[in-house]
Amino acid sequence: MPKLTAMIAAVLQVKVTFVGHANGTWAVLAESGEEPRLPGPGVQAWNGFSRVAALLEDSVQTWTHEETCWTLVGLNIRAGVPAVLAVEGDWMASTAPLVQLGKDLRFAHRALSRSSQAYLGEATHRLTRTLGRVSGLGSVCSLVLRHVARAVPSRIAAFAVPTDADDLAIVATHGYPLELVERVRITPGRGVIGSVYSSRTPLWVPDVSQRPDLHARRPRYRTNSFVAVPVTAGADVLGVVCVTDRLDNLAFTKEDLLTLRTLAAPASLALDRERAKRRAEAFAQAAVIDPVSGLFNRRYFHERLEDELHRAQRHKTPVALMMIDIDDFKAVNDQFGHLAGDEVIRSVSDILRRSVRRFDLCARFGGEEFSIVMPGSGPEHAAVVAERIRQRIEEFRLEEPALVHLRVTVSIGLSVSYELSPRELIGRADRALYSAKRGGKNRVVA
Repeated sequence: MPKLTAMIAAVLQVKVTFVGHANGTWAVLAESGEEPRLPGPGVQAWNGFSRVAALLEDSVQTWTHEETCWTLVGLNIRAGVPAVLAVEGDWMASTAPLVQLGKDLRFAHRALSRSSQAYLGEATHRLTRTLGRVSGLGSVCSLVLRHVARAVPSRIAAFAVPTDADDLAIVATHGYPLELVERVRITPGRGVIGSVYSSRTPLWVPDVSQRPDLHARRPRYRTNSFVAVPVTAGADVLGVVCVTDRLDNLAFTKEDLLTLRTLAAPASLALDRERAKRRAEAFAQAAVIDPVSGLFNRRYFHERLEDELHRAQRHKTPVALMMIDIDDFKAVNDQFGHLAGDEVIRSVSDILRRSVRRFDLCARFGGEEFSIVMPGSGPEHAAVVAERIRQRIEEFRLEEPALVHLRVTVSIGLSVSYELSPRELIGRADRALYSAKRGGKNRVVA
């Protein structure tokens, strides 16, 4: 129990306590650290805990003791002895993986023998301890496979996860190169991995030759046995782990299945953590990216321009700013429609992105107007880049048959600063842009 407590605390990076109920009172069975502590046996404070714990049945509840919030997960891992996993903090946003963890712990403790529990506990402890030190989807899945193949000695293993295209991709392998399968896509409901993903049910096959539905689709391996288990968080399937070819060439056993199911619990917590990171990164990107052009938006442009000007003033280097406007864009929308207008926006944005250096900043300033910040660029270099952009846009043609004769041009205003404020630099570039418009459009004015 202490090792199990420590391993979960290592993944979540908070205090974790196991609490058991016996002889009419609650008591701490194991805890991961010194502070904060739960009450001792028989203390009145357990009364509130009892009321909350009574609500736990495949669910998660919060409970506060001495101004510390705990998230409680029902376990009942020993017959007749209710147990609760208490995790420091409010983890209600991660209810699904915690409930799944509780289910897997109950399942493992009830099904495994005492000796198997000791072995599995050590394997799970090693996995969870190392999962707390790695990040990134590929790294997490590869680490899980290495531990799985050691706990259930296997020559071959694979870890598949769902993609944004509603299929599955193999992101980690053991026993063969990932390059062989990284481009393969698995349809949910088809094949071993696809079936386990759709059904959310483990698949243990001692002898595949007795399963005609699987035998016809199964490649040639050294043995006829395999196990595949889903890695779940509530109603979500975060991935599927599949192992085959036991090192001793025997069939996989029910104990092997139980081992994989138990190791899937810390894998679920780690994958849910990575999913939360990806979502946070996506939200952060959405806050600064214009959805039509794919360029940075106006808010981010202002932030970066101010930073670049401060840096330029410290290092006594120039900053060039281009303000770019698509000529007669309203006529494009009026004549060809707004979808055509969006296509023009995307095409111009792509040309801008490909025409500047990696560290230059391209942004959609608003409507049909764009801006480019070029740190370290003097007037001559900026003028060459601006003219190159103007020519490329004038020469390109849209691939849509109805728009192939549409001619798109831009007017560009250019300003270079050594010590101007953002407002002054934008004002100068805007005035240059208006001069280009008044001068007949499709030109660069500095």
